[in-house]
Amino acid sequence: MNQARSPKEIAFLILLAQTLTGSLVAILFFYFSDFESARSSFIGSTIAVLTSLHLLSVLFNKREKKPKSIVNTLYLLEAFKFVLTALFFITAIILLKAIFFPLIIGYSVAIFIYWLSLLIT
Repeated sequence: MNQARSPKEIAFLILLAQTLTGSLVAILFFYFSDFESARSSFIGSTIAVLTSLHLLSVLFNKREKKPKSIVNTLYLLEAFKFVLTALFFITAIILLKAIFFPLIIGYSVAIFIYWLSLLIT
């Protein structure tokens, strides 16, 4: 019989899927391009994983029970996630000298996996 997974287990599996897919894309960039492209792609997927990790960790720490409070928290967390993502991108481009195209591809693939996972579960 299939046993339902706990929310924390689902969150872990989503983060694992993002990490593995991001690593695979970085390996493909390394194989078809160069190390800097692979590094940039990995940084992009890491940005997606870190922002997802932050959102999920805050969600699991909240003890609100009212549905309206939960929805409001989700909206605020998603807004903060956008700001955090922008800051990570600025840091990656300016300080880490990441190449934009692989960076955005790595990020996009990891975010796609995040949303796809939410649809599947």
